[in-house]
Amino acid sequence: MVDVNKTVLDEAVSELEGGDDKLAAIVADLTNEEEARGVPFRAVEHFGGIDILVNNAGIRVISAFADHPLAAWRKTLEVNLTAPFVLSQAVVPHMLARGKGKIVNITSTASELGFKNRAAYNVSKAGLTMLTKSIALELAAQGIRCNAVAPGVIETPLNRSYFTDPEFTQVIVDSTPTGGWGVPGDIASAVVFLASDEADFINGATLLVDGGWSAGKGY
Repeated sequence: MVDVNKTVLDEAVSELEGGDDKLAAIVADLTNEEEARGVPFRAVEHFGGIDILVNNAGIRVISAFADHPLAAWRKTLEVNLTAPFVLSQAVVPHMLARGKGKIVNITSTASELGFKNRAAYNVSKAGLTMLTKSIALELAAQGIRCNAVAPGVIETPLNRSYFTDPEFTQVIVDSTPTGGWGVPGDIASAVVFLASDEADFINGATLLVDGGWSAGKGY
């Protein structure tokens, strides 16, 4: 597990109750190329190799397009798009050494259908979808598969403010065929599948996990 915040990592390790043989908490700023490229080496030192990379780090700035700060635009693309590029590139030699590997990128329904006041986020996730396809196209012959999971509205700290707004939550319920929002486990299950041997013939795909929200609208 990798995060820029050591406290968050320590809490996750404690919650998961994993021993040293099962978990490694690596503190790194993924917008720093040297730190990001060093993550795979630190993981290999701990576990002996790398089979799977899940690019899950992400930020979102809510701002009208006309007023969107350039610094926020750059930071969003650095975290959401450039970091997965650097990490994926860095793990490739380790996966090639093992003859196979799985890369799973966490995109968003915003990569398929843009949301207002989230220009940088929308663009970063759409770019990550195309990065997924590019990696899949170039590395499949060497045993590496790359796919993406696109979450809908998921109850996470990033979305916490949504669930304190009764009007917004009702909109989500009304516009999602399954009648509500998702939880982190819904995304984890999709990631586990794409990282497994059962998904060996799936490559360059994006799996939408959104309760049918993006399937269409009932009006």
